[in-house]
Amino acid sequence: MGFNLKSIKTVQTFDYEVKDEQGNPTGVIFTLAGPNHPIRKAAQMAANRKLIASARKTGRVELPDPEDSEAQRVKDLTAFTLGWRGYADESGEVAFTPEAASALYGDPELLWLSNQIDTALGEQDRFTKRVGTS
Repeated sequence: MGFNLKSIKTVQTFDYEVKDEQGNPTGVIFTLAGPNHPIRKAAQMAANRKLIASARKTGRVELPDPEDSEAQRVKDLTAFTLGWRGYADESGEVAFTPEAASALYGDPELLWLSNQIDTALGEQDRFTKRVGTS
């Protein structure tokens, strides 16, 4: 009997546990938008349209300014983070808001966190789950 490829699906979200500097779990869970999530698909389509428009206008693809790229990265990480739990600062539990996420991702001292989340978003297997039997 063959394998049912349809038993494996790309899911819209994944709960990622943030690791500390030694790779240990922190108990902080970020819910991330997968590649099929409407927010993420819309952002990718917008980026593609921008590149296509630039190429049509100038005849070549123009690379963005590095500062613009970093600002876009923070914007994307913020949009692709749908929530969190278990995150606290010196004042106590921190509720998820897009503004709070943007502040985390934009903090140069927390580059390790934005890099970790960016890496997790790029790992497609995190958004792939078996939903049935083969």
